[in-house]
Amino acid sequence: MSHRVALALVAEALADAEDDWWLVGGAAVALQGFDIPIADIDVLMSRRDIVRIIARLRIAPVEGVAIDRIRSEIWARWTVPPLAVDLMTGLQVRTGERWTLVAPGTRQSVDVDGRTLYVPARAELIDILRLFGRPKDLERAEGLARIA
Repeated sequence: MSHRVALALVAEALADAEDDWWLVGGAAVALQGFDIPIADIDVLMSRRDIVRIIARLRIAPVEGVAIDRIRSEIWARWTVPPLAVDLMTGLQVRTGERWTLVAPGTRQSVDVDGRTLYVPARAELIDILRLFGRPKDLERAEGLARIA
C-alpha cells in the first residue's frame, strides 16, 4: 500500500502543474493494468513545472543527468513519499548513436483513491518501453501488449 500513498502525494504535489505531465515506467505500467511491483515513481514534466515544483518541495535538482542510455535535462529525486519519486524533464533515450526525446503525445487520467494521475495511452506506453529497450522494459511492454 505504500505505493498508493506515494501516488497520492505525487497527485497532490502536481495538482497545480501548468503543463501536462505523465507517470512513466513501472508506476505507469501498473496503472495501465499490468500488475507489477512498483519500486519507484517516474514523472515526466515540463521544465517550467519542474523548476517551480522542486523549489516548492525543496529538492535539489541535478542538471544533465546521464545514466547508461538515459539522460534528462533536469532530474530530481523526492524522497519524502514512501517510494522515491524521480521528477524529470527533457528525458532522452540513446538508441545506437542517436538520442531520442521521450515526449508522450497521449495522456490518460487514472483515478487512485480519488486523486488524478496521468499516464500515456497504453499503446504509446508500450512504444516508450520498447524504446528504452532494457530487459525489464521489454518484459513490461509485452505484458501490457498481452492485456491490450
